[in-house]
Amino acid sequence: MARPVKCRCICSWPKTTRFLPAGSAEAQEPVTIGLDEYEVFRLLDYVHLSQQQCAARMNISRTTVTRLYEIVRSKIALALVCGRELRIAGGDVVVCENMRPECRDEPLCCHRQPQPLNTD
Repeated sequence: MARPVKCRCICSWPKTTRFLPAGSAEAQEPVTIGLDEYEVFRLLDYVHLSQQQCAARMNISRTTVTRLYEIVRSKIALALVCGRELRIAGGDVVVCENMRPECRDEPLCCHRQPQPLNTD
């Protein structure tokens, strides 16, 4: 029996949840990135945290961060190389209830921006 999935804490809603390739005439199935995968990608590649810092911020293990990062990189590569639509939606996530001390200097913290109306 598999362990239950631990809810991942995110602190930043994506400003855009859909990316369309220009000039793509072929209708292909979109590539969907979960909110937890988006948050790992954002924290590692945009905010430049270490995997350990990312894990602590999201309340998950470092090995989970590594796994999510490999998955999201693969999905982004698929969308870019194959010219497929990229969507950000879903995932087993919880938004932090209050601004945490480590988010003090985080301009994209969800407590500084309104929650999106529709994330799917």
